[in-house]
Amino acid sequence: MQSESCAAIDEVAGPQYGLVTSEQAVKALGRGRKARWISEGRLIVHQPGVFRVAGAPQTWHQAVLGAALAAEGVVSHRSAAELWGLIQPAGHIEVSVRPDRRPRVVLPAVVHRIGDLHPRLATERLGMAVTDPVRTVIDLGLVAPKVLVRDALSRGLTTKLFTVMEVTALREALGRPGRNGTGVIRKILEERLLTLEGEESLLEARFADLARRFDLPPLSLQHEVWHAGRFVARVDAAYPAHRLAIEVDGYSAHASPEAFQRDRARQNRLVALGWMVLRFTWDDVVRRPSAVASDIRAALSRLEAA
Repeated sequence: MQSESCAAIDEVAGPQYGLVTSEQAVKALGRGRKARWISEGRLIVHQPGVFRVAGAPQTWHQAVLGAALAAEGVVSHRSAAELWGLIQPAGHIEVSVRPDRRPRVVLPAVVHRIGDLHPRLATERLGMAVTDPVRTVIDLGLVAPKVLVRDALSRGLTTKLFTVMEVTALREALGRPGRNGTGVIRKILEERLLTLEGEESLLEARFADLARRFDLPPLSLQHEVWHAGRFVARVDAAYPAHRLAIEVDGYSAHASPEAFQRDRARQNRLVALGWMVLRFTWDDVVRRPSAVASDIRAALSRLEAA
């Protein structure tokens, strides 16, 4: 019977870095044997309601999972970022729970009470329930310096844990006044957009969203203009039937004299063929979308009346 009890505990504790909850211990041992194991030092209190099996090595992974089990929450913030490889290991122990819960945990573990902690934004990693990479990099803005969040975003994009589109979409879904995490990632994303680091898909998404939000007619994105069988230019967006071209200027992509010259020569070719060209900066698109939509609508009205 003793060996059966040991096997039952090992079966539970093995995948949990040597930990068992109080409920798991009762199920494996029974209440009387559980009490004896505690008094004999075979089960050692790790967190409220969580025990470490004697002899199990004490590790950071164990400490993180122990806090999550005690809080009945998910690993989040800097702990999740470490597990996903978004930041350098530093031993943070952070978990998140719903706002109606007030669990007790032993320091240095930190518990965040999060109102929008949706189960679909969590996944399993290394035997733990963890916020997914997109949610993790956004939540990181609540607890980490901006430079660390920026580096984490870049690392996640480089390793293909997420895309800019995915981060932008969730940030907009979670964003609300007073939620600093989304504010930090918003600023970082805007800075990234302002340097136009090759995110053509994000450009398309921004314009599509702008047209939808402000009830503009559908745009032709990354539109190619041809004349007499020859390629003239590719513009960021267009209304071909009205010969209205829309260009968005990023700072780095148009900073050199050569790039500036090419842009103006291309614009002149379009104007010579009867096109109207509207130019906006990414700052306009990101921070003043209503003004952009108003200018586009006014240009369409003028061209329709001509």
